[in-house]
Amino acid sequence: MANTTVDARGQICPKPLIMTKQALDAAAVGGTLAILVDNETSAQNVERYLRDNGMAPQVERDGTQFKIGVAKVTAAAAAADAESYCRSTPATGNYIVTLAADVIGRGPAELGAMLMKGFLATLKELTPAPSHLVFYSSGILLAVDGSPHLEAIQAIEARGIKVLVCGTCADWYQKKAEIHVGTVSNMLTILETWTAASKIISP
Repeated sequence: MANTTVDARGQICPKPLIMTKQALDAAAVGGTLAILVDNETSAQNVERYLRDNGMAPQVERDGTQFKIGVAKVTAAAAAADAESYCRSTPATGNYIVTLAADVIGRGPAELGAMLMKGFLATLKELTPAPSHLVFYSSGILLAVDGSPHLEAIQAIEARGIKVLVCGTCADWYQKKAEIHVGTVSNMLTILETWTAASKIISP
């Protein structure tokens, strides 16, 4: 049984679907594919595409990384119009969310961390989504390696929401090397983002 890996990480729809279709066309009946993507939207679209073509994909998730395993069960070609399976990125509104601390509120730190966890979990599902998520001051600690909130922030970014992290703040906390989500930005870009927004939410 042949095994093929389709590495579509870093690609946006329709590219993962096109790569999947090409690999299916080249595979023999009974051959297996492992499709790798790094955003939930692409994973859902590829899975739906495979199911609609009579296959039973198995999806494994590790944070924002997805592995979709599937076996080719028929010699018939997959549906031709892969692009039609692309779901649009959820609509974003003309507002931004700014986080200037790693907790929410002025109560006990444990409560503030719980509130932040709930806030970010809700934000990644909210529609319309904000256009930007901005971290500055101690808020940048939410976005560093090892943060319990990092997975939620990565999921937010995967929706197409732009994530900006204050570079001066990262330098102050000596954490710049630990930021692997969003864009390490500067105050000019952050200020331009604020002034262009119709509304700023700063919990």
